Amino acid sequence: MSEKKPDYYNSVNNPITFSSDEVLVRNYNNFNLTYDELINNSQNTRLARRNERNGTNIIPRRQNAWVLYLRDKSTGRDVRFQFKQIAKMWNEEPKEVIKVYEAAARLAAERHIEKYGSDYKYKPEKSFKTSKSLKNSSNLIFSKF
Repeated sequence: MSEKKPDYYNSVNNPITFSSDEVLVRNYNNFNLTYDELINNSQNTRLARRNERNGTNIIPRRQNAWVLYLRDKSTGRDVRFQFKQIAKMWNEEPKEVIKVYEAAARLAAERHIEKYGSDYKYKPEKSFKTSKSLKNSSNLIFSKF
């Protein structure tokens, strides 16, 4: 009776199948989020909740190194603490830490391509609300004189 051996080379945790970015990110122990939570898009954003509520599938933007750092460092913190202090922390981080988050961003981009396809391109929509409010504010300034 032969014993069935695990397929080591196709294992998810096999270091031989990892890319150098994945090894770098998985070996970094100072993340507040797990590897999968960090690499995958957040399900707590306004866009994710709107997609779930309306049944739409608007594709989120790819996460860059700064967004991943912000998501990682803001978990469990007071909202008032977040942006300025985390930006200051980001600017004071050593280059090795920034390289880890850049590697995580490359992995997040690969995951984004797997999930949404390689033909995704961010297309911001112009807000007509801001242009109208600018016109109204300029009229108010001139009408005072």
